[in-house]
Amino acid sequence: MSFIAKANKKGKYALVTHEGKFTREEFEEARSIAKIMLDKHHWNKLLVDLRGIDNRLPAEDNLYAIESNVRVLPHVKIALVFPLELQKEGTFSEAASAKLRVHLKSFVDYEQAVAWLTTNER
Repeated sequence: MSFIAKANKKGKYALVTHEGKFTREEFEEARSIAKIMLDKHHWNKLLVDLRGIDNRLPAEDNLYAIESNVRVLPHVKIALVFPLELQKEGTFSEAASAKLRVHLKSFVDYEQAVAWLTTNER
């Protein structure tokens, strides 16, 4: 379990890249660091790269992450990049987010995620 968080100043977004086994605890820690970074730079865009994870996300953890983003990152535009074999989790995340009014979109293509995230559409 590990992640890297960094600021992309050109695109004005925070990037969190996860690798290995993805857990709820790692999600909490990464989101906390991302929020600090977003607040520091006064940004509202977050890119989460999950292509390096090696486990399926339990549905309850996926839903927990989305619901908690409503409270912690209410005005943040979020792009998730899933590996192709976990595309269903991305579809679930996007559908659940829409119901909770979280501005989130899932992708399997990193460049498409960046393009969507850095457009000015809300």
